[in-house]
Amino acid sequence: MLNDLLDEEIKNIGVTLKTCAFKNDFNALTVDDTIILSNKLKDTAERNSVKAHELGHQYTCPVNLLELEPELQRRFEYLADRWATLKVMPLEKLVSAFRRGIRLRDEFCDFLEISEPFFRRGLDVYSSIYGQRTQYKNYTLSFDPFNIEEL
Repeated sequence: MLNDLLDEEIKNIGVTLKTCAFKNDFNALTVDDTIILSNKLKDTAERNSVKAHELGHQYTCPVNLLELEPELQRRFEYLADRWATLKVMPLEKLVSAFRRGIRLRDEFCDFLEISEPFFRRGLDVYSSIYGQRTQYKNYTLSFDPFNIEEL
């Protein structure tokens, strides 16, 4: 399960995971070696998505984002999204889901154990990496609109 894999990685890199109530609309906050999740995250898919993104910050962001100007904040947010996308929805897993008969966006989200907004951001990340489409093994993956075709 993705939840267990993310929790294990968080533990292995020496990061503490906590939950609390935020007064604002933050889903999470990373402070030094602690990831703090909002207690308002409604399900495992949402928590997985937020944890993956915050892990991305652990690997890609050496500074406090709240102290940066907006353009740099956006850049570090993208880097965290990119890391998280490659971690939890690699092309191989997308193709594996397709080979199992999964075709609809919500089915992909269920298979990957992530939220739909995270899935959409992941497709945007892939578009920025590959452009409109890419080939992986014997498949063509299109990102907008999302589609997988066997060659």
